[in-house]
Amino acid sequence: MKNLYFKKTVLALGVAAFATGAFAQEGSWQQINILKNPAFIPGWNGALAATADGVGEVWSGAFELYQIVENAPAGQYTLTANAFYRCGSNDYSMENMKDGANHNAYIFLGDAKTVVAGLFDNGETLPGEGENFDPSKHSPNGLGEANTAFEAGKYVNTVTFNHPGGNLRLGIANTGGRQDEWTAFDNFKLTGPDGEIALVNGDFSEGLNVASDQEIWDFANIALQYKTPDVNKNGGIYRKTNASAYNFGQQIELPAGKYRFGVQSFLRYGGAGNAEGKYVTCKGAWGWVEGESPLDRFNNDNEEEKDNAYIYVTDGYDLDVDNVTPLKPADEEGAKFGKTDAFYYQTAIKSLYAENLETYPDNEPVTEDVNEDGYGWCDSGFEYQAAACFINNPDLYRNYVEFELSEPTKVWVGLKKDVNAPTEYWNPFRDFTIEKYVGGDNTGVNDIISDDENAPVEYFNLQGVRVANPENGVFIVKQGKKVSKVVLK
Repeated sequence: MKNLYFKKTVLALGVAAFATGAFAQEGSWQQINILKNPAFIPGWNGALAATADGVGEVWSGAFELYQIVENAPAGQYTLTANAFYRCGSNDYSMENMKDGANHNAYIFLGDAKTVVAGLFDNGETLPGEGENFDPSKHSPNGLGEANTAFEAGKYVNTVTFNHPGGNLRLGIANTGGRQDEWTAFDNFKLTGPDGEIALVNGDFSEGLNVASDQEIWDFANIALQYKTPDVNKNGGIYRKTNASAYNFGQQIELPAGKYRFGVQSFLRYGGAGNAEGKYVTCKGAWGWVEGESPLDRFNNDNEEEKDNAYIYVTDGYDLDVDNVTPLKPADEEGAKFGKTDAFYYQTAIKSLYAENLETYPDNEPVTEDVNEDGYGWCDSGFEYQAAACFINNPDLYRNYVEFELSEPTKVWVGLKKDVNAPTEYWNPFRDFTIEKYVGGDNTGVNDIISDDENAPVEYFNLQGVRVANPENGVFIVKQGKKVSKVVLK
């Protein structure tokens, strides 16, 4: 599984994300820490698969988990974390992770990153039959043993970054490699020019929580009954699938300003596979069937509006009003149940085929074989291909709904699908965000005219972090007041 679903042209990458770094100039979007449990775990954004024994993990898939320290002063910062990575099965990894090979996971701090220690870098063997785990010589084979190893000071990873000031992004990610890969992590600690900086739930003492809770995320299916998203289907993202309608969201309070609520997500309109004239069935009836495929529906403009998934925002659903809950219909009429003059805005989640890819992700492989590179078939499909696509293309399949507040207001933000159609739809998602518009005008990055051609040239990545020696990627170039985007190879 080495095709990580890269876009055909890097020039299509957006630049809105650079507002998260020091280079948050006029007319940019700034991510703010306002959502509660945005990754369904306190303190963390992105997505992960599971927590146990005070340790986080993602098994068999790519992922990214991060925090943002707002308005961090300029200076040198250091992030440490206990973490290890296994690139496949135990036997495969023992043989193929020697001398630093196949290390696909890393911790990151601003623009700097360090590959995570390999599982067998600490101990060369697993405990034998009847043998107790000894962190001084064994490699863990579960989160309980991982916790023991971490407590013993094993698998310490460190990354240092000279921060120019502004929001500072940190976390852990895995770009994805093979079936059965495994990343476990714990004890994130950040120090800066003024000492240690407290991270929320950096030790994973509070675990993953997708329970229905109006103060965090409240879930419902089409029958207005509690139903969680699928968390771990071989990939570090969440999803809904197979013709189940849903609605979930949370209430937040924001000061006056212009905002957007976002998520990385797509919707595939029924059936599996990305061929024309045929699709793959599921639920035990695997195989190619002739008929209108999801790709056919997209090409023929047969994707019905009522079948869309939507990201939405409303100032209705006021939880301070008796009997008002997010289980009311997620539309303008339902919003006004709680507030007669409520606004309601929604944006359809992008179709899988709305982006320009060499290869599109699928959740049902076209083979029954299970091997190091594949996962075979299962009743509801897997997420490893979508996860790899999302993590390796963070600006791909971004969906936003914008809104403006004239005064401090409680709003409800959410994701929903109203109907049980089409059959076998696929809707993976990750990385819910709230961003505030920073600046007093709408000047675009390519519209700024230079009046100082002799000013020093500075480079920033698409997250707005200054890069000293840019190469092999897309960068924002600033010279005086002139700002442009370039591709360096």
